[in-house]
Amino acid sequence: MLEYLPGTTLPVTREAPEDAFASLSPIFAVSGGGLLLSQVTEMTGLGASTIQNWVKRGWVSSPVNKRYSEVQVSRILLINLLRPAMRLEKIVRLLRYLNGSVDSREDDIIPEPKLYSLLCAMLFELSDCDKITHESIVTLIESRLEGYEGPVPDAAERLKTALSIMLMNMAAAMLMQQAEAIFERAVPAG
Repeated sequence: MLEYLPGTTLPVTREAPEDAFASLSPIFAVSGGGLLLSQVTEMTGLGASTIQNWVKRGWVSSPVNKRYSEVQVSRILLINLLRPAMRLEKIVRLLRYLNGSVDSREDDIIPEPKLYSLLCAMLFELSDCDKITHESIVTLIESRLEGYEGPVPDAAERLKTALSIMLMNMAAAMLMQQAEAIFERAVPAG
């Protein structure tokens, strides 16, 4: 089981496995219209300059009145949780493949808060598996997206492809972390 909500420094709550982004709702409720950069950095463990750089590069839309909306925060969380598994440019390319421009919601296949929750739910499920294979990932995606109909004809296929890429990369990153831990325990330094 995961200890932290993926892409954050926040401990997992009971609601997190099925709707990770909803577990952040209380934070948005008390913030009054979005989160300040300092709140986003505290939530993610990212430096302010990193987030500002992502905004400058067009990977995250600009905050309004110095506040980051739920959509912007979910995009930051998605990028942050995928960083150990993929290069930043590929993460952003994959998110554009799904949802087009960061400044427009009309071209979205899936709202980014929902994408974040879906990806987290699958990660929670995979973290309990003894053996992760491409087939198990595809089966998990198929079951989670059963009945999904997106706003464009190829939306379901694009979403399945993107989730497969994300989850395979994250599974590889988890295996690398496990290998590193075994190495550090087993191989003496020096």
